[in-house]
Amino acid sequence: MNGISNPSRTARRLALAGMSALAIAILTACSGGHAQEAVAPPAPEVSAAPVLVRQVSQWDEFSGRVEAVQSVELRPRVSGYIDKVNYVEGQEVKKGDVLFTIDARSYQAEYDRARAELARARTQAALAHSESERARRLAEQQAIAAGTAEQRRAAGEQSGAAVQAAQAALDAARLNLEFT
Repeated sequence: MNGISNPSRTARRLALAGMSALAIAILTACSGGHAQEAVAPPAPEVSAAPVLVRQVSQWDEFSGRVEAVQSVELRPRVSGYIDKVNYVEGQEVKKGDVLFTIDARSYQAEYDRARAELARARTQAALAHSESERARRLAEQQAIAAGTAEQRRAAGEQSGAAVQAAQAALDAARLNLEFT
């Protein structure tokens, strides 16, 4: 190009210069030109109370659930009707304390029956032992059959076992009576 400028090129340069000037003007206007110092609002007036020295009770209210560290399940060792309650509600009790007294009449009757059964078993055992001894002597003299003598000896041993069973029943009845 021989020194002549292109009109479209000039227009572009003018537009670019105008836009740059406009951008500078906008930025200057947004910054406010001069920075204003921020003025703090005046401090509010407050009142002060005089200091008092006194005892202060501190307390808090909480909602919650209380659970015992230890708990006990009460179960009788024997069944029956309760005759007496041996504690007052809220009273502290220790392990082994008697809390209730159960009606002992039925257990006393069972104990008496077991004692009578033991006496009967002992009497039958004495009779069976006597017959066993007699049968043994007669068998030695061959006065009775060996089978009969053996039956009487077995009856004597059975009656001894019956005495032991009756003694165990008496002990159990005594124990139940103690738990009332």
